[in-house]
Amino acid sequence: MKDVHARDIEDELRKVLAAPVATPEDAERVAAAAKALADYLRAGASALRAMGVEPPLDPAPEAGQLARLTLDRAAEKVLAQAGVPLHVRELGRRIRDGGWRHPRKPQAGPDRIIYQLAARLPRHPDRFQRVAPNTFALTNWDLNEGPDRPRPRLATFRSTGKVTGRTIDERWEEAAGGEPWR
Repeated sequence: MKDVHARDIEDELRKVLAAPVATPEDAERVAAAAKALADYLRAGASALRAMGVEPPLDPAPEAGQLARLTLDRAAEKVLAQAGVPLHVRELGRRIRDGGWRHPRKPQAGPDRIIYQLAARLPRHPDRFQRVAPNTFALTNWDLNEGPDRPRPRLATFRSTGKVTGRTIDERWEEAAGGEPWR
């Protein structure tokens, strides 16, 4: 059975609420999700009161879209938005910019996120794959096909009156045994 976390339940209920309503069955599903979400939030608030803590009215106003996610879920969302594999430094920067903070140490430095990403993402081989040292992609991507974006240039060189460049694929072809690039 799949592990289900409380934040996952809340996220799934919010997705159902955000879905378009086209049929009466859709409206009933949204109404049931709204009731379940309200019950879930009330239960969390009453649990906090039982521990002697007053529940916050809302997440911190500066919290971004990634504030309520676990680190691996935030990484998954950032990678899906980027559409290309990212190094843990860039991934950590984007996660931090998205509003994610360490749950036990909110003032933790940016290096802590990088170290945690490098350690945690390989633990989820069903969602992440390592494509280069400390560079991760989502497992549902077909990396052999390549992105729809233009290929990045490795370098730009000046030649006789025009600028020429070399793409990553050209470099791999050269290493594989084709004619050397000139």
